[in-house]
Amino acid sequence: MADDGSFQSGIADDLMTELNLDEAEKTTITNLVAGATGVVTSSVGVLDKTDPIAKLAIKTMVTQQYYDRALENGLSQGVLMMLLHLQANQPTNSDSGDTDGN
Repeated sequence: MADDGSFQSGIADDLMTELNLDEAEKTTITNLVAGATGVVTSSVGVLDKTDPIAKLAIKTMVTQQYYDRALENGLSQGVLMMLLHLQANQPTNSDSGDTDGN
């Protein structure tokens, strides 16, 4: 679990810098990163934290939610494209929720 925390914390730190946000927004960004990571994981099955597209999908989703909390127009086409790419590149036995085939 600590690995999840450092993965998500790194993304939150990146976004704070990239979006030029004040420290007062850190909690909001951290919560949005946790939510987006959950959505991406649920969408693709097994989240490969080394995949730059997975990280980009999370960052793009957080950015979209930060500026449009209700996601009135749904997820962007870019996020949907990244999720499809990640789904297509899942390990062979990802349906069971593990990577060893059991």
